[in-house]
Amino acid sequence: MSSKKPGDKAGGLLDGNPASLLQECFACGILVVGARQRIVACTPEAAGHLHRTEERLHNAPLSALPAPLARLIRQAAKSGKPVLNREIPLGHSSGLRASILPVKTGGMAETVVVLNSLTSAPVFEQNLRRLDRLAGLGTISAGMAHEIKNGMVAIKTFVDVLAQKGQDTELTEIVGRELARINGLVTQMLRFAAPNRGAFATVCVHEVLDHSLRLMQHQINGKLISLQRQYRAEADTVRGDEAQLQQAFMNLLINALEAMGTNGVLTVETAMMKDGQGGPQLQINIQDTGVGITPENLARLFEPFFTTKRNGTGLGLAISHRIVLEHRGGIRVQSDPGKGSMFILSLPAFLPPL
Repeated sequence: MSSKKPGDKAGGLLDGNPASLLQECFACGILVVGARQRIVACTPEAAGHLHRTEERLHNAPLSALPAPLARLIRQAAKSGKPVLNREIPLGHSSGLRASILPVKTGGMAETVVVLNSLTSAPVFEQNLRRLDRLAGLGTISAGMAHEIKNGMVAIKTFVDVLAQKGQDTELTEIVGRELARINGLVTQMLRFAAPNRGAFATVCVHEVLDHSLRLMQHQINGKLISLQRQYRAEADTVRGDEAQLQQAFMNLLINALEAMGTNGVLTVETAMMKDGQGGPQLQINIQDTGVGITPENLARLFEPFFTTKRNGTGLGLAISHRIVLEHRGGIRVQSDPGKGSMFILSLPAFLPPL
């Protein structure tokens, strides 16, 4: 599983799954404060809203909470009257909405605090609009897939004839492989309407990266880009669909090259990491020295149809994001406007038994 932390989310709900979108929109946090004004219970959602850890809040005094919230809890506990839908300003974010309910259980007085982010309603509306666009994309994709696949039949027939005649075998193999990748891309577009995990096999990520870079070599040379391969991962095997992973890498490499002018630096790096449960993960970093991404665009980067390019479709990064998620991985971005960006992918490593 991905080791991505909540803070790595670039501000948006990125997995495109309707259930998770709704769940995150309505997620609330609950605190229970005991008679001695210490926190006796805390849900993970409450800790997240308060930018604290559960361990830090468990059995902690009210002083561990933001001062405005602690003050309201004391007032409600003293008066015995509930405080409903009160906005709590926080310095590090847009704030919270709190409802504070004094209760008595078994003769003991306790205070229940229900927390919600002030941004929940706008986020919910945004995700409803996004889901509607995803549905529209499925309809468009169905028609495009039919037309593109019809055209590819003639191209594949011609390539097969060349292969049989033995003319330029190496080029024929490359073209054949790229035709298969285009076919996979069309199929992948349909996944926005009906996700369907393909047959997974053992994939050597370094080989897929090398092949992707070979296909980009002309563009790299044309812009005098310095390519740096830093394959530090001792093992590079994962369980997945090779064509899909190549598609994800290609989209990211194309983005990186388009973000840079001449004499830039493209770095492709791998390393072995651990996920939250200590399992092995293969991390792939694709870094450029381009124009970077502004914070407001960073939050929408993986949304279908969102693009800052004049002739862009807004599908490349959305497709890459979906592929990584279907491989039980994670993807995030670090960017410094004017200096460049780094896309960080993590995939569960497959280590065959010795």
